Amino acid sequence: MAVYYMLLDAELFFGRLSPALAASWQTRSFDPCRALCAELAPAVRAFSERFHTGPEEPLVYSVPRGLPFDRRFWQLLVGELLLYGATEIPEIQTAPETLCSILAPASYRHELRARARFAPIQQAHFGTRELLFGARCYRPEHAGYNDVSDVARLSEYLAAQTPERWTVADLAELRDVADDEERREELEIAREWYPALRALYQRASACRHLIVAEIL
Repeated sequence: MAVYYMLLDAELFFGRLSPALAASWQTRSFDPCRALCAELAPAVRAFSERFHTGPEEPLVYSVPRGLPFDRRFWQLLVGELLLYGATEIPEIQTAPETLCSILAPASYRHELRARARFAPIQQAHFGTRELLFGARCYRPEHAGYNDVSDVARLSEYLAAQTPERWTVADLAELRDVADDEERREELEIAREWYPALRALYQRASACRHLIVAEIL
């Protein structure tokens, strides 16, 4: 499972991006998004040059030139606006199942999938809220976000955990592991990767950014 995180300025997200996408879906037109797409063009060029994204033209370029509305294009545009509007796209490794089995065994045991019932460690990995733009949900069950208050709360939660106290016994119910040797390896990975997740939330909280989490 690959989870990608995008840190976004709350003013940009709630003040510009979310209203534009909601209006676009409601009116079945890209007109509400054209100005925002044009403003993000420099960020798109910088991203393309840095990561060598190839010859395919992003929708962010096509929308200001009058691209007709299409439901599939709308969803793709959401992904692009989140990506190019992000202030940071950290590359971190995560172990959501292992950490859930340690920190929220009841949630792990019952495989809770409803976002409203996520334990804090699941919220940190996958988001507390659905990405709703008006009445339209972007990639339900695959994308979510934590707003500024969620980020602050989860930053405190992650900082309060004590990885040095985790034990192999905490992974007794971890699925797809054969024995304690494999559990010990999973425990070492969780301890190694956990600080990056904690630091991600600390940075976002300090900057009052929200965090979008998307499973790809």
